Amino acid sequence: MGDFCLNSAGIVRFARRGRDSSHVPAEGRGYLTATDHCFTPLHRGVSGRARDMTTEPPPQPSAPAHRLLRGLNSPLRVRFHLLILILTTVALLAVWVEGISERNALRADAARNYQDRAAATAASVLTKLATAQSRLATADDLVVHGYDFNALCTVMGHPAGREYQRLHAFSPSGEVRCSTSPGDQEAPEAVAKRPYFQAALATGEDQVSGPLIEDASGRLSVLVAHPVRNGSRTVGVLVGAIDAAVLFDSTQFAAGSDRELVYGRDGGWFEVGSLAPTSAPFGVSGAAARSVMTGERCPVTVSGAAAWTCSPLGRSGLVLVTAHPEAAVFAAVSDAATRVRTRLLNVLAVAIAAGFLLDFLFLRRIRLAFGGTGLPSLNAGDTARHDEIDVLAGWARSTEQSLRGLQSEVSAYERRQRDSERDLLTSIAETVEIRYPFLRNHGDRVGRYVRQIGSRLGFSDHDLEQLEFAARVHDLGKIAIADAVYLKPGRLDPIEAAQMQLHAARGGEIAGRMRNVPPEVAEAIRHHHERWDGTGYPDGLAGTNIPLWSRVIAVADSYDAMTEERPYRQQPLSHGEALQVLRDGAGSQWDATAVHAFLEVVQSGMVPPKPLSLFTRRVAGDS
Repeated sequence: MGDFCLNSAGIVRFARRGRDSSHVPAEGRGYLTATDHCFTPLHRGVSGRARDMTTEPPPQPSAPAHRLLRGLNSPLRVRFHLLILILTTVALLAVWVEGISERNALRADAARNYQDRAAATAASVLTKLATAQSRLATADDLVVHGYDFNALCTVMGHPAGREYQRLHAFSPSGEVRCSTSPGDQEAPEAVAKRPYFQAALATGEDQVSGPLIEDASGRLSVLVAHPVRNGSRTVGVLVGAIDAAVLFDSTQFAAGSDRELVYGRDGGWFEVGSLAPTSAPFGVSGAAARSVMTGERCPVTVSGAAAWTCSPLGRSGLVLVTAHPEAAVFAAVSDAATRVRTRLLNVLAVAIAAGFLLDFLFLRRIRLAFGGTGLPSLNAGDTARHDEIDVLAGWARSTEQSLRGLQSEVSAYERRQRDSERDLLTSIAETVEIRYPFLRNHGDRVGRYVRQIGSRLGFSDHDLEQLEFAARVHDLGKIAIADAVYLKPGRLDPIEAAQMQLHAARGGEIAGRMRNVPPEVAEAIRHHHERWDGTGYPDGLAGTNIPLWSRVIAVADSYDAMTEERPYRQQPLSHGEALQVLRDGAGSQWDATAVHAFLEVVQSGMVPPKPLSLFTRRVAGDS
């Protein structure tokens, strides 16, 4: 801001600082002359840093009792490693779930493959049974073509190519008609009671029985009974006995590592290739019994270290039960489990390596950040003595103290600048009062009046303060009015009146140039001579278009002017006369609300009546 200057003619000018008066251009071109009197506003700067502010150094973090544990448990690092732990846990869980799904799929495939292998073995056994049945079925053709049923053993019992080891021909009553083993004959009553014999006669279909030990031979055999028919008549039953060791070849499985058991419809069972057979586990035996009834394959059951399953031999009533070592059956599952463990270990290794690497990068970033802010250096090993949060906390405290000091200085600077501008306006208003003695204390009185009026109208404390200030300096624009005009006795001619009216606008302009003076103050000064009916100056505003502060100042200014000496009249009005003029002008010249508020103030005794006294009129040139 430049200097504020007043020349001999009462013209207000603003000059730039640093100009020498000997080099000031001549008056009339808008610049200052050597006879101008200037006032320099009070401006005090603020240093860029708070040099005079005494701040305590940031407190150093106290050495913890367990420094290493404190460093490792640094909040930032704990959060950082917790994030790595969470991500690692999620990765491990994903690998584990994927491994479970893979193992389940492989286990199901291995179980199906194992069932298929057992079914293939059962199919080979069933093929042997079917061949034996087909050979026995040729007896029907022989009987039809005239062969004697009693001689069938001689014809069909020839050793070459037979699928059974012994052959017996029985009459429908159970009597032996012929046999390839004459010493293996049984009593007819025993034969007739055998379930397979009765079923063959009753159904006319082949029946398979066993495994059982023949009473005559003492061998473990599987019997195939075929009812021989001559036309529609059943002439007898031809029974072929097949040794179990021949039917179930134990070489199909690895010796010593697998078991093969055969269960029959009648509950009999035997183990292939074992001299000391042991029954299958209870759950497997039950599944085999159900398989005999339903003809379906058994599910794979793990008992001990073996995997068990069974497969029915067609409609023969026999079930083949097999057992393999679990490790051999589910070898692919074990390999998958090994792969999953390897992946889990890889994830852990990557997580640990990433933790160390990222921890190093994190501490390096913290160290660089500390170095850039002027904080004490923090190396990776420093976490064993103190953590970075302590250093950051100390830095934050010192920064906060510095910030508070700077904010305090800025606030003081703004307050001084605001006060200096207010002091400037007050100095101009006081210069006017000193220049014209009859205005002495006029601003102070108007300020007290408007504060009382504003209080009646419900103004806030802040608005009352600003309103009172505007009232105290409302006439500062008169600094620009020539003495010849302002001190002229009597009425002014139109040109002089126009010059006189300029003081309101000039005062508003001067106040408006102050950056820290509220615009409401400048508006109140500019419009304090507006009239309610719109005939005032400088802008001819009317009614509520006039700022409220200006309306309040207009009432207080008019009262004080009417009750004080002025050069344009003989003597001032009395207190009562001035109040009557205000009452008469309420609603035409002044705001009626402001007038009534002022009258209430007067009635309350806040504005005592001025004593009537004789004044000596001051005119230009009086001694």
